[in-house]
Amino acid sequence: MFNKLLLLFKKSIWLYPALISLLSFLGALLVVYLDTSFFIDLTSFLPSILFTSVDLSKTILTVIAGALITMTTFTFSTTMVVLTTYSSQFSPRTVENFLSDETTMKTLGIFTGGFVYSITTLLFMRIALGEQLVISATLAILYSLVCLAYFILYITHVGSFIQTNNLIERLYISALKRIEDYKELIKDKDIVEREIKETEDLMIRITSKSNGYIQLIDHNKISEIASEINCLLIFEERIGSFVSDSTIIFTLHLNDNTEYKEEYTEKLLNTVTIGMGKSEIQDFSFAIQKIVEIALRAISPGVNDPNTANHCLKIIGILLGKVAELEDGYVIFKKSDDKNGKAIFRTISFEKEIYYTLYQIVHYGKSDISVMLSMLQGLLFTIEKAGKENQKAVLSFIDYTWNKLETGLLKGYDNILLEKARNKIISHTQNSHN
Repeated sequence: MFNKLLLLFKKSIWLYPALISLLSFLGALLVVYLDTSFFIDLTSFLPSILFTSVDLSKTILTVIAGALITMTTFTFSTTMVVLTTYSSQFSPRTVENFLSDETTMKTLGIFTGGFVYSITTLLFMRIALGEQLVISATLAILYSLVCLAYFILYITHVGSFIQTNNLIERLYISALKRIEDYKELIKDKDIVEREIKETEDLMIRITSKSNGYIQLIDHNKISEIASEINCLLIFEERIGSFVSDSTIIFTLHLNDNTEYKEEYTEKLLNTVTIGMGKSEIQDFSFAIQKIVEIALRAISPGVNDPNTANHCLKIIGILLGKVAELEDGYVIFKKSDDKNGKAIFRTISFEKEIYYTLYQIVHYGKSDISVMLSMLQGLLFTIEKAGKENQKAVLSFIDYTWNKLETGLLKGYDNILLEKARNKIISHTQNSHN
């Protein structure tokens, strides 16, 4: 449930502006009530310097409202420029990282909230009586100072956010956190090397209810339902997989004496969130993919920035090293009770992970010696963390890479450097087995 709310929050870029604007509107109504109320005299317990006349308040509020709408427009324009830069220079997938950033949305929210406050208090200012002093303008000035502070913060934030190295670092931290979350999820769970052969008599298959990518999986809830049904439940897909409305998501194996209710189908389908775009909340592969796309854009002829690609490949190697610590197979979720119900999920296949992460790099960078050397250096970082089976996957991928290299790289000094990097990886593998 928490992950679903987090996904909704990340997609709802209007949430901060709408929430802050609503609070500002309610605050404006409260201030207007206090200024015009006959029952509360603020001048009796607040310093007189905080109060202004109605005419002066109108002038101040008019100026602040105009200034804030101008700042809001400027902030929105700057945001659009950054989004265009992200989409064209880095990757379209990185756009959401800026849009979902709290500083960006809070800045827009505070500016719109300040405008709402100023224009609302200005609207009701006409009901103030005579020469009565009001505090609305003073609060608007304080609010404008907060807006100014956030404006400076936003400009600094944009300057930092648009730098390539800072973006890669944030993506690295995000991917690393998702990997650690996944490790924590399967911690202390039994992992088997191959799918368990079933002996149950009745089998039920449940297909997806929509088309799109699997964004979230509630593993614990699925395990609870499997325990409630008292069956063996196999989740057939992985996080990030694209499914259609005819794709089998769940396979249930039941005994003859097991009662299956139709409501279980709806419960199981509700444990999986499917959408037309990927989400990195549980899918660390998607976060790594963003770094890969930055590297691919960097080595394209239009950009021609191999140093950025080289940096990305070293970061990718470190992340793949974290993934290489995981075992391949099937992880079993089971509640600690007397029932036999359990849920089985496919774990991350490192062999597929390394291939789908780097095969595009190999294709587009096979003629660039610096890119290939950086990839081999990254794979050295990977193999240092990998278990025996995953080390074989790394070596197999290196063989695949060698068959794809341009013939020019297999001659002269380029070949010497590549062989040296390759032999270093092989040597580390042999030493780790001794």
